[in-house]
Amino acid sequence: MHKLIDDRFEELVADLKYMLSFRTDASLYEPTENDPFGRPMTDALNAFLKRAESYGFTTRNLDNYVGYVDTSTDKSLPLYGIMCHLDVVPAGDESLWHYPPFGGVESGGRLYGRGSFDDKGPAVASLHAMRAIRDTQSLKCRFRLIVGLDEETGAFRCIKRYKKTEEIPLHSFSPDGAFPLINAEKGILRLTVRKEFDGSGDSFVGIETIRGGVRTNIVPGKAFATLKGIRFPDDRDGFEFQGDSVVANGLSTHVKHPWDGKNAILLLLQFLAQQDIHSPLGDYVRELHRLFRMEYDGRSLGIACHDDVSGDLTCTLAVIDADRQGCTLKVDIRYPVTFDGNEIVEKLKQIFGQLGASVTLDSRNAPLYVPEDDPFVQLLLGAYTAVTGQAGKPISTGGGTYCRDMPRSVSFGILFPGEESVAHSVDEYVSLASLKKAAHIYGEAFERINGKK
Repeated sequence: MHKLIDDRFEELVADLKYMLSFRTDASLYEPTENDPFGRPMTDALNAFLKRAESYGFTTRNLDNYVGYVDTSTDKSLPLYGIMCHLDVVPAGDESLWHYPPFGGVESGGRLYGRGSFDDKGPAVASLHAMRAIRDTQSLKCRFRLIVGLDEETGAFRCIKRYKKTEEIPLHSFSPDGAFPLINAEKGILRLTVRKEFDGSGDSFVGIETIRGGVRTNIVPGKAFATLKGIRFPDDRDGFEFQGDSVVANGLSTHVKHPWDGKNAILLLLQFLAQQDIHSPLGDYVRELHRLFRMEYDGRSLGIACHDDVSGDLTCTLAVIDADRQGCTLKVDIRYPVTFDGNEIVEKLKQIFGQLGASVTLDSRNAPLYVPEDDPFVQLLLGAYTAVTGQAGKPISTGGGTYCRDMPRSVSFGILFPGEESVAHSVDEYVSLASLKKAAHIYGEAFERINGKK
């Protein structure tokens, strides 16, 4: 089985390059009755399923929400699931990329492209591991690769559609996190904060607009403001000044580890709060800076918390859209698994209510926790150790995967210890060596599930 994975690795890479050519950013497309995430998203799903069919797998497309690939149609065999997704976050400012975000360019042992790491690379690696186990062993169980199109929004409509009509696996894993294995995922709150203004203020001095961020699950790398009558400082480190505009340059990353980036919105609020601006929007900016500072733990908001299972709460001001009429914020919060998300929401409603702002809960994903001694967890950890030679213990994450919506599921790969996390970043890539190693780990896991080891 392992030799077959090595022998077919070039095919695996070719398949991934092909899938990277699909621009699967659902925010770009209008949904229709037949294409709930837009026609290009449907095309990508069908392309993946067709490629699986070319390898002799049975596939099914469920109303263009989600598809799956089966090693067998024998329903007398127990079913195990692997959950992946083909949708990606926006590429952002493509001029910042050194490689085309949807080009699938191979360079220096890496394959670059949006989704190469999160999550098309793991999806293709899982497919080829399934192919290898099917072609080398008599299967005593079924493996089903479930492929969705709505993971990055956090809504998980694809998995919800699957659960309406299809068989729930005995156990599942999602190669959409980190090795050795993730057994705890923080709860996720996504909120909208809205404050209305009367449009008043000195027409010659003040803030006209503030814009920043593209998605709630991305730490914003750029933020912009248009100003009038403001003298710009001589110290311009981290900022660009063009006419009446100021641009704050940060560093985008996934909100699950905001410390790896630099939030451009917070940088911009800090700059604006230091200016002598007295208008409804200017006063509100100072309040926002007071509440968020340059923090990612919610300390100044009064919502910081910690547990020994999953660590600290993280809070990301991800999107701002403001002018003299009002200000809209999008906030992402990842809270420890032992805490109550409702209490956090109520506290934020109280805090922002004192400022005359409303707080709306857009979505909530409950935390996930599977004990370390769970037999399935131990089986997967054994597969990791067998391939890498390294003992591993489960870890927690601020990320959210399909595992939250599928019973008896944990996240398994694809980030290895010590590697750079590049999900949602400019020049996203997957290491080809790591991709091959991951395919071997998944193949080893399939062997152990199948009962050979």
